[in-house]
Amino acid sequence: MDNKEQKLEDKIEQQVERWDLFARIIPTAFLVVCSILIFTGILDFQQAFWAGLGLFAVTAVTWWFWTIYTIKHLVRTLHRASKNLAEVRREFRDVSKDLEDLRKKNNES
Repeated sequence: MDNKEQKLEDKIEQQVERWDLFARIIPTAFLVVCSILIFTGILDFQQAFWAGLGLFAVTAVTWWFWTIYTIKHLVRTLHRASKNLAEVRREFRDVSKDLEDLRKKNNES
């Protein structure tokens, strides 16, 4: 694996960690802030609902595009790995055949 590929994988791993942190903290923080704002009368429930719905939509769309990008990267990586494994398998068969031919030649001598 080349350095560029490793950097991309590290970047994706960091992004996954950020999404995980985001998924744990932001909904709880949103509920706490909205609850405080509703109970103090600064915000009513309907406004909090629409704000939550809007934030959810933005998050869902962003996450969707990020997921498609990451899957595309994963498919490319798996394709390269499969291609390389097929090449190694082909070379292994060639070496095995050469060894078998060499054994036969030595047994005939």
